Amino acid sequence: MRSQDKPSLYGITPKNSNRTGEALWGKNQFNSAFPLSLCLYMRDKGMSPIAVISTHGDIKPKGAVWKMCDVIGGKDDVPLYLFETTFKPFAQLSRNQIDKIDLVVAYHRKHVRPLEVKLTVVPDLATVGKNREFWAPEIVIRPVSSAYAMFGVATSLMQMSDQKVKVLDALRPAYNRMSSSGWDNASEVVSNAQSLIEALNAALSIAENLQSPFLVQPIWKTAGQTLNLSEKCFDVFVWSDISIMRLPMLVLGTGKTISKESRYLREVARHVRSLYDVLTTDDCDYKGIYKGMSLGIQTSKSFAINGRRTIKYLRHERLLSPSVSQCALTEIVLNGGQHELKPERRFDAAVQTHMR
Repeated sequence: MRSQDKPSLYGITPKNSNRTGEALWGKNQFNSAFPLSLCLYMRDKGMSPIAVISTHGDIKPKGAVWKMCDVIGGKDDVPLYLFETTFKPFAQLSRNQIDKIDLVVAYHRKHVRPLEVKLTVVPDLATVGKNREFWAPEIVIRPVSSAYAMFGVATSLMQMSDQKVKVLDALRPAYNRMSSSGWDNASEVVSNAQSLIEALNAALSIAENLQSPFLVQPIWKTAGQTLNLSEKCFDVFVWSDISIMRLPMLVLGTGKTISKESRYLREVARHVRSLYDVLTTDDCDYKGIYKGMSLGIQTSKSFAINGRRTIKYLRHERLLSPSVSQCALTEIVLNGGQHELKPERRFDAAVQTHMR
């Protein structure tokens, strides 16, 4: 069989990716390879993603902020797509080894952008029973996602001396209220919760104009909980690094009394500690902060937010009516690629059901 006749995904080739052939279809492989292919398809069709960005202390979805080439590179950039790769520029900002991110975009083999990829279904379990205008996806954030978002913001600030000074001034009072061992002490973090929240809120507001695309959230929309794809079923929302950092703070709310530890409060504390450390010493303890600071809570994930909450940040006409129709599947999944999938996984089964 000629290579061009083998099962493949639109736009992903052995020349531009470290994942091709059988590696496209496996567990935890198709759910990041398909999103890249969808992004490439949309880019080549002139479609832009919806940006989910921090705006005046809130998070809003907006069109016409980034073109798809701003996220995954344009054809003229000759991008290389490296799945499950450590983003080299961020490695130097950690005192210990950092984990791999879902996708690194490189130009001429130089790493230029790390991307976290979250393929999510609309509606999720929390919104399927609601009216369609309230359907939304869940989002789960890993510790490495949080850390990379922080590294991205820190890197941008390190190139803007005036804003860097202002951010440090905003963070310093809360940072100094914590004892050296207090970051791992739930009661001390809770007692300083308001100071930590206010400090991070001020810091991110100062840095809002520097935010960059970071978390790619492609959606696939179904008829309720069935495997039947909606007529308009695919689209891409892209969260900025600052919006990912701001999200747990918005869940907590400002000015509210915090009486116990939570994943959201832990994330705020992690960001205050790590961002201040990087901006003052040029590095931070990645493992101690983002894989530690348990505060009595499991550290396997940073936090999760279901559709009842995400609808506030993703409410857009393209969430209700995505821009890519189901018929595009035959242009994205090529040469019988659907037969390589494992139907016990819901998205795989939906693709196979549609492409019978």
